[in-house]
Amino acid sequence: MGNLTAWVDVAIGLTLVYLGASLFVTVLNEYIAQTLNLRGKQLHDSLKKLISDQSVKTILMQSPALRPFFDTNRNNAPSYLDPNILAQLLVGGLADPSVTGKTIEQVSGAIEKLPDSNLKTQLQALVRTAGSTADTLVTAVSDWINRSLTMLGEGYKRNLQKISFGIGLMVAVVFNLDTVTLTEHLYRDKGARDAMVAIGLQLAEKTSKEAFEKCMALTAQKRKEDASCVPLMGLVDIVQGRNELLGRLPIGWPPPEFRTQGASSPGLSDTWLWTTRAVGWLLTALALSLGAPFWFDLLNKLVNMRHGMRKPEVKAEKESK
Repeated sequence: MGNLTAWVDVAIGLTLVYLGASLFVTVLNEYIAQTLNLRGKQLHDSLKKLISDQSVKTILMQSPALRPFFDTNRNNAPSYLDPNILAQLLVGGLADPSVTGKTIEQVSGAIEKLPDSNLKTQLQALVRTAGSTADTLVTAVSDWINRSLTMLGEGYKRNLQKISFGIGLMVAVVFNLDTVTLTEHLYRDKGARDAMVAIGLQLAEKTSKEAFEKCMALTAQKRKEDASCVPLMGLVDIVQGRNELLGRLPIGWPPPEFRTQGASSPGLSDTWLWTTRAVGWLLTALALSLGAPFWFDLLNKLVNMRHGMRKPEVKAEKESK
C-alpha cells in the first residue's frame, strides 16, 4: 500500500509540474496566435471555402461586418463570426429586395438561379427540410454554418497542437523539465513528494472546475487580474521561478544541487546522460501538448484517489486510540 501511495504522490507531483508548465505554454500560445492572427486567417479561409459562389460573396461583402472575411488581405480578418448573423444576411441577401417581406419561396427561387456549386446544393437541401418560413430557414442555415466552420476549423486546431508541442519542447529545454529525472527524484525523495502533494491538495481545494474553465476562457491579462485565477497563475510562477516550494526538484539551469542517484552515478557517460535527458524533455513536451485542462482534470482525480487511500490509515489510527 505504501509503495502504491508513493507512486500516486509521484503522479501528483508530475501532474502539478505539467499543469504549471502547460499554463505557461498556453500564455505563449495565445500570444503567438494573436500576434499572427491565426484564428482570423483560419476563419477567413474557411468562409471562402464555405461560400464558394462569387455572386453570393458579392452580396455578403455589401455588409461592412462581413467584408473583411472575403477581402484578399487575410491578415486583418476578424477572429470571430456569429453564424446567425451570417445566416440572416445570406438568406436576406438572396431574396429579391424589391419585394416586401422575405418568403422561403423567394429564397428558393434565388438559390435555383445560382451556378452549380456545393453551396447551391447545400442550400437547396436546407430549403427542402427547413419548413415553410424564412425564419426556420435562417435557423437551419445558421446551424449548418456553425457545423461547417467547426469542421473546417479542425486544421486550425491541428496547427495549434503542433505549435503547442514546439513551445512545450522549448519550455522543457529552457527550464530543464526532464520527466525521467523528475520521476526518479520524486520517487526517491519523500520530502519533495510530500511538498508537491500539499500543493496539489491546496490547489484542488481552492480551484473548482468552473473556476478553472472560467480562467482558461479569459485573456492572459485578465487571467492575472481575476482573483479566482490566482492559485493557477501562482502555479505558473512556481514552475517558472523555481521558488522554495519546488526548490528541491531538479528543475532549471544549471543543474540543481539535488540530483537523482542515476544522474550522479560514477562512470555514467555524457552520451547516456544527454540521451536520457533528451528523452525526458521529449516526454515533457508530449505531456504539455495535452493541454492544461487535461492535467487539471487528472490532478483532481489523483487528489481524490489520494484521499481515498488515506481513509483506511486514518481509521486504523482512531481504532488504535
